[in-house]
Amino acid sequence: MYNFPVRKWWVWWFCNLGAAAVFAAPLAQSPIAPAIAIAQVSSEVRAALTREYEIEVTVRPHSGDAWTRLAKRITGDASNWEDLASFNQADDKLDSEHTVRVPFVMLRANLQRDLIRILFPLDKATPDGWQHVVVGSRGIEGESLWKLAEWFTGDGANYSLIRKANPNQGLSTHKGDVILIPQRLLTAAFGGSSEGENAPKTAADVRKAQDDSAQRATADEDVPEAAASVVPLASPALTYERSAAEPYAVYRLQRGEALYSSVAIRFTGRVYSKDVGDVLDRIVKFNEIEDVAKLPVSFAVKIPMDLLLPEYLPQDDPERVARETTRRESALAARRARATGLAGVHVILDAGHGGRDVGTEHEDVWESTYVYDVACRLKRILENKSGARVSMTTKSKGNGYTILDKNVLPGANDHFVRTTPEYLLDDAIVGVNLRWYLANSMFRRAMKSGVPKEKVIFLSIHADSLHPSLRGAMAYIPGAGFTTGTFQKKGEIYLAREEVREQPTVTHSRDEALAAEGLSRDLAESVIASFEDKGLRVHPFEPVRDNVVRRGHEWVPAVIKYNEVPTRLLLEICNLGNPKDRDLVTTKKYRQQVADAIYRGIADFYSAHDDARRTVVASGSK
Repeated sequence: MYNFPVRKWWVWWFCNLGAAAVFAAPLAQSPIAPAIAIAQVSSEVRAALTREYEIEVTVRPHSGDAWTRLAKRITGDASNWEDLASFNQADDKLDSEHTVRVPFVMLRANLQRDLIRILFPLDKATPDGWQHVVVGSRGIEGESLWKLAEWFTGDGANYSLIRKANPNQGLSTHKGDVILIPQRLLTAAFGGSSEGENAPKTAADVRKAQDDSAQRATADEDVPEAAASVVPLASPALTYERSAAEPYAVYRLQRGEALYSSVAIRFTGRVYSKDVGDVLDRIVKFNEIEDVAKLPVSFAVKIPMDLLLPEYLPQDDPERVARETTRRESALAARRARATGLAGVHVILDAGHGGRDVGTEHEDVWESTYVYDVACRLKRILENKSGARVSMTTKSKGNGYTILDKNVLPGANDHFVRTTPEYLLDDAIVGVNLRWYLANSMFRRAMKSGVPKEKVIFLSIHADSLHPSLRGAMAYIPGAGFTTGTFQKKGEIYLAREEVREQPTVTHSRDEALAAEGLSRDLAESVIASFEDKGLRVHPFEPVRDNVVRRGHEWVPAVIKYNEVPTRLLLEICNLGNPKDRDLVTTKKYRQQVADAIYRGIADFYSAHDDARRTVVASGSK
């Protein structure tokens, strides 16, 4: 029987797959995308594994069928009929002349199992769990770990647990890879126990788990409030009131959650102290709250919809649909290269700020000083442990790339951008723009020497200054919607540099911007996953972002916006606004751990999965 909340999965599937198709035409009349494999379970039920690795299921109604009878027969629960009707943009009368689309997660357990066994004939149940053999017939990428988690565990977010159970598996898969989904994660359809992690929970079970989570968070003084307040039992649920004079969403506070972190930071994307305070003030006034410290559990917080991040808007909101469509397109446009031991890879490292521009400064801790040390440590690791070539955009006149064996580092203001002629860092804006001009020149030279563009990456290392409750690393990537177009900086200070004169104008086509977003997201997720694997803090809410949100505006930092390197990201290694992060970065041990984590993330991004780590089944490679 279908054990997961129907509406939750309908929303998820709609947002991640069906949105564009739904608004183009009724799903029941839309053609199925080109398929890798077809599964005809019966004369009634048919499924296709599309080239985007989606399982699309269609059902042919019986003559004179009703929604309730079809829902009972296919999902095991007649009450699911409303979700099926909504999913197909239909009214309460079933048209038996047209096929009906059904989300895979809503199918009865036996149908899920039968479809999977036909679509993936080499899959099998084992004592340790479900063994999946990747089909992966499109290019070099196979079905993602997220998809496997979605199909076999009922929740795509379990991909990280699957990766941990398969330590030699990278974030992406290849044809023939054998991946084990642990028994404890499986749904009942694939042999999961009714007592397992994905077993349905009663309301009392959920409340008890929330109480336990809040108690653990209170007892652990090292857990920041923003992270401690997150109860990871389900995705945050919002309802919407669109007919109000000022449309709003409603979120009910869970036990242990704080208004500023669980609402203002999570749903609006604000992370800077003033922005969080401004948003919190507006929410407090909007809800006529007298004392934020006395809000009861389940208090219905109204959030003006113009504050919400696109992913939290209603699923049919044009901004959300456009953002999700771009994300899907960017994932398809990304064509990642492989490089065992990073052979042939060219890494362009950029240490943020420098010279007179110290960046963020808290308690005499300069951002520029400590991120430069991390960049130098990463440079040494890459050169000693891999076949990568490393280029730096800046350099210290006094110490070069020497790594000081000290915890607290002396402030340095002698950094310069390595343009021709060099630029001693004085004006922060000029310094940023010369960095991407220099990076573009390095990129062009690398390609002229025979390096494929996919084997060049640009990484700018920074330390953030956010709301003090937040801790950990965060990565910014170039969102395609912010980087398409033509750009140029004018003025003698730029044209005096050889790298600017080489190509003063930069143009990013839509296709180039999409590919860059996809590749950069893959690299960012690999680096963030490496931080997590090594026990280093990451930002608690969306640690990979495709734009900055500040003072009511959204943008992409110039150093990656105008950059021509397809795979590029700006990495904030910690939050200097948080005293614990600040104390950590002033230790050489932590800076070395960060450099090691970044290196491992880059290596995983290019991981080639040699034959010793892969089982190729001959019958599955035809």
